[in-house]
Amino acid sequence: MRALIALVVVLLLAGAGVFAYLSLNAAPKETPRPDLFVALESRDPVAVAAALEGGAELHVRNAAGLTPLMAAVGAGAEPALLETLLAAGAALDEQAASGTTALMLAASSGTPAQVVHLLNAGADPTLTDLEGRTAADLARGNPQVRTSGAFPRLLEAAAGPFVKGWPTGYVVPVEGATISSRRSHLPGAPRAYRNGTHEGFDFYSGTVSVPIEYGTPINAVADGVVVRADHGYVEHTLEEYEALIAQAARALDTPPEVLDALRGRQVWIRHAGGFVTRYAHLAAVAEGVVEGATVRQGDIVGTTGNSGTLEAAQGTQDDPHPHVEVWRADGVFLGAGMEPEQIWQLAGQVFGQAALPPYHD
Repeated sequence: MRALIALVVVLLLAGAGVFAYLSLNAAPKETPRPDLFVALESRDPVAVAAALEGGAELHVRNAAGLTPLMAAVGAGAEPALLETLLAAGAALDEQAASGTTALMLAASSGTPAQVVHLLNAGADPTLTDLEGRTAADLARGNPQVRTSGAFPRLLEAAAGPFVKGWPTGYVVPVEGATISSRRSHLPGAPRAYRNGTHEGFDFYSGTVSVPIEYGTPINAVADGVVVRADHGYVEHTLEEYEALIAQAARALDTPPEVLDALRGRQVWIRHAGGFVTRYAHLAAVAEGVVEGATVRQGDIVGTTGNSGTLEAAQGTQDDPHPHVEVWRADGVFLGAGMEPEQIWQLAGQVFGQAALPPYHD
């Protein structure tokens, strides 16, 4: 009897050990991925970002065949939520079975803010649905968009041509100004004095349809978030400026840190779709324009100056001019590798055809 009891105890202990071993070594249960479409129902950018960080699938479609970006537009999402999806890698121009895009949904049943945000992000306004309609055609039936300032730009952009990979719906950074057609004022122009290339648009008085003076306000070309604001900038001495030019002259191309110093006082703004604009040679940065601050299209971000130039190093206010650059998220500036006529056309897409006087360089 004792032997039988002992055997039972041994078997029980062995079974407990096996159970404990299996429990400890069992494969952990996988946590189910969040459903992005469920998260989108909250219309909360924070909740959607958390779902994406938790592994929610971005490149999926719902029962209606819509992408998350399309579904967000259709649900009336604010631009901040659209940007959360775009920043995560949502494709701007995917089309539903009907040919509908996110921009078409915004134009047909959304808001002007959605339309502008998608245009700023680089959405293609020339695409058509299966019935041959562009976003501009669809906007005619949406009073909100049709009566807004976004509609004329949407019509203009839909007429094309459209260069993919670049935005539209920006405004010129100086009120009433046009783009200068002088080759030396456009991005891509050579800068022999420093063995480099110009990377922005220059706005000099006498070439851009309005007077440009020291202190002329400079506006944000689109909504965005400030990523740099040089409030504490100290101007170079003449000796420091000459040393920068000498350093550039010794190289086959202007070193990035030298070029940055030669831009003087700057503000950088990140826009929809990851585009960044840089405003250089500023006399001052506007109050409240600090890193992390949100700015709206047309807000004053600074005033025209000549910082970073020889004239500033000499202690004068001579030759003031806004210098504005447009950069893609991949580190390419607008105009890189292009001929002036191509840049001119692309500037019309980005800033609007009204910003282009007849090309006459």
